[in-house]
Amino acid sequence: MHVDYFIRHWREIMWGSILTFFSLFYLFSCHGHPKIVETNFNKEYKNQLSNFTFLVKEVDLVFCEDSDKKKTSCDEITFPESSASGVVISQSQSHIFIMTANHFCIDTPPENNMSMEGERSIQVYIGNTTRDAKIVFEDEDNDLCLLEALKLKKENFTPVRFAKEMPNIGDKLYNFAAPNGIGSPNTKLMFDGYFAGCEQGFCMYSIPATFGSSGSAVYNEKGELVSILVAAAIEFENVSMGPDIEKISNFVKSIDEVVDIY
Repeated sequence: MHVDYFIRHWREIMWGSILTFFSLFYLFSCHGHPKIVETNFNKEYKNQLSNFTFLVKEVDLVFCEDSDKKKTSCDEITFPESSASGVVISQSQSHIFIMTANHFCIDTPPENNMSMEGERSIQVYIGNTTRDAKIVFEDEDNDLCLLEALKLKKENFTPVRFAKEMPNIGDKLYNFAAPNGIGSPNTKLMFDGYFAGCEQGFCMYSIPATFGSSGSAVYNEKGELVSILVAAAIEFENVSMGPDIEKISNFVKSIDEVVDIY
């Protein structure tokens, strides 16, 4: 990063976060919580809530055991390696385009966890639907990544409106994320905080964030996108960080020149 603040990048999710995700999935499933209460979106933030995505990177693992000298038995399992948040910024007739943090997209194995060799894929969860996603473009310098996934029948997403400039220091902001994998088709976590300023295009916010918040959108009070969270302060998760809107807009414009994403 181009700033002198102590920051941490969410290159991997801790195993405890993965367990949290599955325990919550069980809690909100028909087995753990048979009675589901139907909820409606707040009209003021309906588009932002509808465009939120929960992302999981999965790795296909193969375990083989030599039963004898001639035969080898192998088991294949799919294991969640990391999670992140994302936002559907636009759609075409057949696809949706999701922005998230690039450190989630890359295939670098976790440094302080067991390295897992296998084929990786990204799953996108929107409401009660899931689908595969593929990487379209990456921006390592600003930690941005654009994913592409199929648009399901009758789906319609409102394109994200980009702010023309960053807020004033002290302006209130909103964030939609799935920290530690917390979320389900019937729950959406919304956070708020204040703009704290930028250093060399890298901005700070008093918005709480942790593993799984990577790639989540930050909006101003007009509902316009101002940033994507990519990092948090060390040992103080109430300070989060991300590139400014100019860097995000330039990233999108460079993609739109090659691929029609609107």
